[in-house]
Amino acid sequence: MRLAIYSIQKSIFEGEVKKLIARTSMGEITVLDNHIPLVSTLVGPSLSTIDKNGKKDIIPVSSGIIEVRPGSEVVVLA
Repeated sequence: MRLAIYSIQKSIFEGEVKKLIARTSMGEITVLDNHIPLVSTLVGPSLSTIDKNGKKDIIPVSSGIIEVRPGSEVVVLA
């Protein structure tokens, strides 16, 4: 799935990931390909991504908004 993470100052991440784990105001979610569309607020301290090779990466995000769009696209405004 395509993931883009933006702050006011810059683009933090743009690329393909297999899985995204995020903590929202409603609890922790795992986003995979073809996830249902949703919009939610994020709470910190970070997002976790897993790429197609299984490599895990942690991206610090203290707060923001996550939008899961149709077509396996996720946008985070942090």
